[in-house]
Amino acid sequence: MFEDVKEIVDPQREKNEYHFFYNRDERIKNAPQIVQDYYAGKMKPLRGFQALYKKKSNLYVLLALVFFVGAAWIYTGFNRFRNYAKINELDCQLTAFCYADEIYASCKFSRNPKSKKTDTAEVKINYQAINADMQVAWESSDFADFSGGELFLRTKLTDYDIIRIDALVSVDGEEKELSTPVKR
Repeated sequence: MFEDVKEIVDPQREKNEYHFFYNRDERIKNAPQIVQDYYAGKMKPLRGFQALYKKKSNLYVLLALVFFVGAAWIYTGFNRFRNYAKINELDCQLTAFCYADEIYASCKFSRNPKSKKTDTAEVKINYQAINADMQVAWESSDFADFSGGELFLRTKLTDYDIIRIDALVSVDGEEKELSTPVKR
């Protein structure tokens, strides 16, 4: 189809032949300046921690990373789990799970290892089941005397789309509110 059309070639390119340098020294001598500097050892790459702060853009990324990690660390430090509390030198943990259309809520009490108290404590707990509309669907209360070791106060209720269990825990008059989602 294009047999009769002559190929257009640059006249300078027709005269000059390509010359390949197989010798390393000749290749480097004819290379661009940045390549010559690299092979001469003048251009050393940043290594280690210096790569994170020597350039302005890398410094901004490092500062942003430090800020967000610090903010997340502070947030988790101040917002402890809502299902755990220390009340009057007792550790309390609230858990709830669903099994076969029944919800089981349990509050575990144990003596804090750093505590020096050994006397008995009166424990009261008021459970509230919160449904998907954020309304109280069910209430229950329980009490016991804690004398050492571990104490579990448990309750069972029918599942009416309950998403969370709240508990008002009182140990010798000191009260704290615990909350936990229902694990399905």
